[in-house]
Amino acid sequence: MNEDMNTRGHGGFGWKHGLIDLSSNINPLGPPGELMELIKEATEQAQYTHYPTELGDDLREGLAKYEGVDSSLTYVFNGATEALQLLIMYLRPRRIVMPIPNYSDYGRIAKLMNIELTTLEYWGSGDLVEKIHNKLVRGAMVIISNPNSPMGYLIQRNELLEMAEELVRYDGLLLVDESFMDFVKDEQSLIKDIDQHENIIVVKSYTKFLAIPGLRVGAAYSKIDIEDLVPTWPINSIAEYAVSKYMKHAAEFRKNTITFINTERNKVLRTLEDLGINYYPSVTHYFVIK
Repeated sequence: MNEDMNTRGHGGFGWKHGLIDLSSNINPLGPPGELMELIKEATEQAQYTHYPTELGDDLREGLAKYEGVDSSLTYVFNGATEALQLLIMYLRPRRIVMPIPNYSDYGRIAKLMNIELTTLEYWGSGDLVEKIHNKLVRGAMVIISNPNSPMGYLIQRNELLEMAEELVRYDGLLLVDESFMDFVKDEQSLIKDIDQHENIIVVKSYTKFLAIPGLRVGAAYSKIDIEDLVPTWPINSIAEYAVSKYMKHAAEFRKNTITFINTERNKVLRTLEDLGINYYPSVTHYFVIK
């Protein structure tokens, strides 16, 4: 491995080192054509010479309409990881509880904030609510990625709502990272439940689905008023211009994405089976080999 590669995380290896970066898990279809045209339009109009809206208001409206919720529940960020870090810093839970394997930055952020981190091993089957119940303390935050990254299993919506109700007894919060939900046909999103549950926060990356991770587009959905933690100009002007205008077309692109992934995933898994390679079941375009 090149000595100047940072093993802390991923990113930059593709354009900087000319490598195929298998850590990105972005949409295999690539960016949709209409979005590429809007990005081109934004650069030709020199949108980068203008500040974006103060709180990403145009993008808030576009994402809220796509998700079917009010824009007052929608907050945009420079990627989902920024949203996660600022939310945890702002809410300061007494303990973070999360199943592993999981997205490594959850643990990194907990360590950065000097917050107690409690993990439990979970591979996609069994009673997750019961496992988590045994780890709860007052003021805890449970972090779930759904679909799970990197395993690819999907937790049912009713199970997550049960978990949220359990957390109410502990004055706790449920933070669900739905960055890969747009790749799944059997959608179990909690975004539409936010308005009725003050202790649920959903964080979501849109750059994985739209295959534009370099533009950094993320959002948080919350009944809690978190506007104070949103940085001024949380999104760059090119991303806001292009993505806010594109989102009215995103539902059709999502259907095409799911159809493609389901077909190609089944081909890959059949090949692995023919080779005698075992894997964990996944509803996404990524999976873990045993």
